[in-house]
Amino acid sequence: LKLDTGYHRAGVPCDARGLEIAMKILRAHKFVHLAGLYTHCGHAYDTNDKAKLDEISKSDLSMILKFIEDLRDHATTVTNENFRSKALELIDGLCISVGSTPSLFHHIDENNMSAFEESIDRQSVEIHPGNYTFYDRQQLWTGAAEGESCVAGRVASRVIGHYEDRRTIMLDAGATALTKDVSPQDDVCAMSGRPDLECYKMSQEVTLVRPRDPSASTEAILEDFPLGSVVTLLPNHSCLSAACFDRYYVIDDKDGSFSEDQEIVDEWVPVKGW
Repeated sequence: LKLDTGYHRAGVPCDARGLEIAMKILRAHKFVHLAGLYTHCGHAYDTNDKAKLDEISKSDLSMILKFIEDLRDHATTVTNENFRSKALELIDGLCISVGSTPSLFHHIDENNMSAFEESIDRQSVEIHPGNYTFYDRQQLWTGAAEGESCVAGRVASRVIGHYEDRRTIMLDAGATALTKDVSPQDDVCAMSGRPDLECYKMSQEVTLVRPRDPSASTEAILEDFPLGSVVTLLPNHSCLSAACFDRYYVIDDKDGSFSEDQEIVDEWVPVKGW
């Protein structure tokens, strides 16, 4: 059963309305099994302030705990002894699934988890940071990813155009490879290892890149990135970007350089479709 602990996208409210739904599920235990409670701290994406992220995580955990306590109290008042016993047994065995990538390290902070673990068996607590697999520019902003080298999901692209009059190079990866999802840092994406360059415009198939400094040498960017050279790009949102591809090439990159000559050690084929 999904609970709404502040994101307000989906989930039942953590009040009498949500408790009524949970009790209905418990009453139908012969046909529907209530396995656990789930929350998603999507509102943690809205800040990179550590104190606010800590507050969001604490609120998420405390709201779930209170919901469980209130649900247990409701079940205790049931007059049917057989149902009451079964409901309390199910409540005690609930799996709890919490979190999001920005709130991950705040959820597992010792101070935040201690009260949680007093009431819930540690084995029943699940943390689900989906974007944690790859990270992206959004997570660099939230602070979940401590640096560019932490971002494992990159898009390889090739330089296909030089435009000296506009101080611009063109790459062959556009919205169909990166999507047009935004991040708080602006720019349509970022070029690995080159904070001095601005990925300033994207269309369906291409991205345009230029120096951030208006006085920077035009020759420098053209020399650094000759036609046909391969670059890697950091997507704003790797979940959406990953969905654009039917396979991922894995490299054993210990220093985060993502250089063109690194050996591909594995190939992953994602599950597609709904």
